[in-house]
Amino acid sequence: MNKIKAVIFDRDGVIVDSEPINLDSAIKAFKQQGIEITDQEKKIIIGTHPVDYQKVFEQKYDGFDFIKYRQYKVEIYLHGLRKAELFQETLDLIKELEQKNITMALVTSSLRDSTLEVVKRAGLDNIFQTIITFEDCDERKPAPDCYLLAAERLNINPQECLVFEDSGVGVQAAKKAGMTCYATPNPITADQDFSLADKIIKDKAGLSIELLESLL
Repeated sequence: MNKIKAVIFDRDGVIVDSEPINLDSAIKAFKQQGIEITDQEKKIIIGTHPVDYQKVFEQKYDGFDFIKYRQYKVEIYLHGLRKAELFQETLDLIKELEQKNITMALVTSSLRDSTLEVVKRAGLDNIFQTIITFEDCDERKPAPDCYLLAAERLNINPQECLVFEDSGVGVQAAKKAGMTCYATPNPITADQDFSLADKIIKDKAGLSIELLESLL
């Protein structure tokens, strides 16, 4: 394994505990249109931006109004996101990496404005050398585009990047990009497929600089 020159963090479920809010806002937005989504459909939503599952629901449910759905979902989601708990273990690791002058990036399928709000609330301003958001790529996770763009902007070989992801689609994206990927599942994503991950960290208490010392 190559020595790691950059560490890349996903946002939702890694830095901020927003996966439950994402799912809850989707359930409520579907219910507003009289749709009770199944457990299987919930799995489609987790870790995925609405535009990437739009066609699935439009084809399945006659009369499904995606624009109305997304507007209502965003309203609920953003309200919850502003109060969502930050994962202190991740923040501590980021600060330790900063002290060691390790290059870092943030890669998310979420919108830039809400991402910058999270970054500011977490006290991570000016720490990430680049931030990749929904607006930057036409294809999102599980496509590798967002991670490849991050490596390009950092001017670092993808094989020299380590990614922290909480979802199966995120792990797929990182591995397709040729990066090392550590999975940090949460209760919402715990039953997803993490077989491609180089390491699975079941408890964020395990996030520490010691975890990475052999790679850096």
